[in-house]
Amino acid sequence: MIFLWMLGLAVVLMLPLLVVFAGPRGLQGRREVALALHKAQLDELARDSAEGRIGPAEYSAAKLEVERRLLAADGFVEPVWNGNAKLLLIATVLAVPVAGFALYLPGSTPNIPSEPHAQWQAKQEAAQAQLTVFIGELRTRLATEDPNSADASQGEAYLGEALAEQAGEITPEALGYFKQSLANAPQSASWRPLDEQRIAEAAQAAAQ
Repeated sequence: MIFLWMLGLAVVLMLPLLVVFAGPRGLQGRREVALALHKAQLDELARDSAEGRIGPAEYSAAKLEVERRLLAADGFVEPVWNGNAKLLLIATVLAVPVAGFALYLPGSTPNIPSEPHAQWQAKQEAAQAQLTVFIGELRTRLATEDPNSADASQGEAYLGEALAEQAGEITPEALGYFKQSLANAPQSASWRPLDEQRIAEAAQAAAQ
């Protein structure tokens, strides 16, 4: 039943196009509108001149300009209404609601099944397991590095990022690693902007 309502609504919304089928009866063309406008301007100029609102020189110049426009408007060529677009409009009025209705028919849209939750959960657990292994390797490597070296600074930045990713937020431990990394990072270090960004994000979150 709802499909019939949808089809009917689509037809109603397309009805304004049917007005075109009535033709141009009762409608003024470009030439008639322009002529009427300029004649009204001439009448208004004559009233202004008679009431003294404009001087003779201004009246003559304005009248000459309006008359020039009047002559130009008299030469407008109106397009001939031959009804050639009627068939196209009829096809459009019929095709739009039919096409919209067809989109809701069974099999008209691709059916892409969603990923099963169990499969998604397995992928998440595998990613977390890999991240845990990576964090453990970083901790082992940092234990053998000079705490003030550039290598240690880089490892601390990556470890802080891994801890933040694992927790879904910048934890105090991760923030401590970012600060240690920034303290010993060379000015040209590629990981220095990461330290600064994460420290700023932690400060902004603490202020909220």
